[in-house]
Amino acid sequence: MAKKLFYYRARNTLEQLQKGSIIADSIRAAEFQLMNRGLTNIKLQQNWQFNNKPKNAEISALLNQLAILLQSAISLKNSLQILQQNCTQLALNEWVEQLLQSIESGLSFSQSIERQGKYLTRQEIQLIQVGEMTGKLALVCGKIASHRNHSLALQRKLQKIMLYPSMVLGISLSLTLMLLLFIVPQFAEMYQSNNSELPTLTRVLLAMSNFLREELYILLLLSLFLGLFYHLKFKQSPHFKQQKARIIALTPIFGKIQQLSRLVNFSQNLHIMLQAGVPLNQALNSFLPRAQSWQIKSPLTSDAVLDGEVKSILQWVSQGYAFSDSISSRLFPMEAQQMLQIGEKSGKLALMLQHIAENYQEKLNHQIDLLSQMLEPLMMVIIGGLIGIIMMGMYLPIFNMGSVVQ
Repeated sequence: MAKKLFYYRARNTLEQLQKGSIIADSIRAAEFQLMNRGLTNIKLQQNWQFNNKPKNAEISALLNQLAILLQSAISLKNSLQILQQNCTQLALNEWVEQLLQSIESGLSFSQSIERQGKYLTRQEIQLIQVGEMTGKLALVCGKIASHRNHSLALQRKLQKIMLYPSMVLGISLSLTLMLLLFIVPQFAEMYQSNNSELPTLTRVLLAMSNFLREELYILLLLSLFLGLFYHLKFKQSPHFKQQKARIIALTPIFGKIQQLSRLVNFSQNLHIMLQAGVPLNQALNSFLPRAQSWQIKSPLTSDAVLDGEVKSILQWVSQGYAFSDSISSRLFPMEAQQMLQIGEKSGKLALMLQHIAENYQEKLNHQIDLLSQMLEPLMMVIIGGLIGIIMMGMYLPIFNMGSVVQ
């Protein structure tokens, strides 16, 4: 039976109001769980979760809570049971339940996660495996959560920067559509009585206006169909993601942000793994996608550029070359390569990777700030250009008539 999310209102033993969410198989099971918590006067209502996929913030919070529970000397099994009881995200709750079942069947925590094949990357699974072997699982979970929170903060910063231009662009396109549908036709009626030849720009605008008015419903249905087709077919397609990444790489600022982000994430992940005691070859292999026959779900989509670079590094390292001599400038700039050589010679490669990550994080932040400063005036130019072209196209015949009269 599929589990459901319920919203509840109840009273505790002190007659204080308690409200929240709970996951259970049925409304009766939810009521029974709440009664076991000492709650009375229970009122339940099913709370529908249409988007069942957990957010990165929810996964990070779950890992952070697991680290805190393990640091409090609570066993792994009991910690997962506590997390499942308090997790109100349906997919995550089911995932934790499946982890518990796998652990009870004899698998280790890392094997249980790998068997599910979702939510955690191979690097994170490798780290958890090392944490299990060294008895530092709580520390490892905390580091993974911290790294995820850092990446999430960067992602949110980019989303915040892109929100304003997206809204402005949407408003400008809506205004342009309204002008073409309602204002331009009024000018068309006025120009019909005039037999003089209209300027090319005016004729183009009038043709666009007529086409939109006649085919508006067809265009709306086509847009809806394409949107649904993109969301269902292309959005999660690995090939589409790779093509999108290639297009982004060609743009000046977005390409630089993508390159720096790849370098920072790779350096941070490799630093954490080497510091945890994972051998270099094993750490590098964890960046490559690999599907096991017994996995329930295929591994997360990877970065094609990073995959190619890691394969090249592994090839040269296996032939006896040093790590710092095996990397190309597609991943590490020359300055970073020199820092890696120093770190490798001094036996402090993990520490140098951390320094590189921090150094290039500052450069990444600078590029993001530069993007935010450029987008606002660019959007103003686009809005002004669109509306200006329409206004000029509509009033140009009037100016021409005025010059003829003179």
